Amino acid sequence: MPELISPPRAIVQSGSVDVVVQYGYYSLWAGGERSGADTPSRDGLLFGEAGWLAVICGSSDFVPVPCRVEVLKRMPPAVDRGWDMVAEYDLDIQQGVLTVMGSQGLHPHLTLSSTRGLHRVRLHVRNRDQGLRITDVGPLVDISPVNPEEHLIQLWPASHARPAEVLLGPDQYALSYR
Repeated sequence: MPELISPPRAIVQSGSVDVVVQYGYYSLWAGGERSGADTPSRDGLLFGEAGWLAVICGSSDFVPVPCRVEVLKRMPPAVDRGWDMVAEYDLDIQQGVLTVMGSQGLHPHLTLSSTRGLHRVRLHVRNRDQGLRITDVGPLVDISPVNPEEHLIQLWPASHARPAEVLLGPDQYALSYR
């Protein structure tokens, strides 16, 4: 399983990297300001605004979740049906940098270099309803078993805005989250 990255690594223009995310949810921050208004999840997968998105994990706060991030030059040809839930969202990358970070803007995991402007994010999740949970975080807790929860983020430039769309799912976790 990949280690937490410190300091965050960067991918320039295109490529992929495996990273570990945690803290119950993590954010894709593209330079956007939060409006301060509550942004509830409509689909049980994420919430956010034009310049940031927060992905909801099934695993508890301190449990690592493996995540692959792919920066692509164009939209992938097909949806991989091996995932439990797949959805797409628009994201406005304002400064040409996207940071994957823990909840509340803490613990940056990965910084990506990309083009400025509108991008499409395709988020894949599997086994969120089987994510590991820890109730007591202390020296005797062993979180070494492989967490079955997995995430894949694909990001590419978009020519025009489109509404958020669930392409596959919802998964069991999303159904119970709403």
